[in-house]
Amino acid sequence: MPTKKFWYKLLILVVISFAALFFIDNVLLPYYVSGAESKIPNVIGKNKDEAIKILRDANFNPIVQTSRFDQKYQKNQVIFQKPEAGVLVKENRRIYLTISGGDPMIKMPSLISKTLRDATLSLERLGLVVGKIDSVESEFPANIIVQQQYMEGREIAKGSTINLMISIGPKIGMVRVPNLLLKSLSEAENILKSNSLRLGNKIYIYSSSFLPNTVADQEPSEDTLVKIGDSVNVVLYRSK
Repeated sequence: MPTKKFWYKLLILVVISFAALFFIDNVLLPYYVSGAESKIPNVIGKNKDEAIKILRDANFNPIVQTSRFDQKYQKNQVIFQKPEAGVLVKENRRIYLTISGGDPMIKMPSLISKTLRDATLSLERLGLVVGKIDSVESEFPANIIVQQQYMEGREIAKGSTINLMISIGPKIGMVRVPNLLLKSLSEAENILKSNSLRLGNKIYIYSSSFLPNTVADQEPSEDTLVKIGDSVNVVLYRSK
């Protein structure tokens, strides 16, 4: 059988429950439902700092959520707000803002194998600027771009400077193999001699379409970088 102590504790619990319900029903809910409401001001197109001040002065809580490029708006201008302007909401409501990031990102073009002049024009057309230019010996001809600061396709900010490396030509003592294809044997020898190279091994193949001693193939191929004095092997046509 329940004791007096049990009934006393039960009574206290009932009183506390009724008090809590009374507080929620008569104090908390009326305060929440009847809280001050205001219309959200329009801050689209405003500078970010100005928009934040306007919203705070109107007793709202501005939150800068994202930033993205938009052609219509300048950098740091509000391009979107949520909830929208004119909506009636309670004070201290969070208002999410999307801010313009300004100019779009530029995809880095490929400048390798271009002349410095062509590379400069390509960069200027995209709103980029030529930065530091270093020179290096390479197998590329002189004044040709051999290296660029950023890889092709990388997104960079408009107005960025791009450092380049240009070729000053091959190392001293090196020469490029000339084109000997379809030259006569005597022409090929003269061309090689004028480039400080020698005629190497000769291999013959049959052909009824070409004159005998016409160069059909060469090794190394055209534009290969070799040492001065190296030899170039050729394949020659012959008749039966």
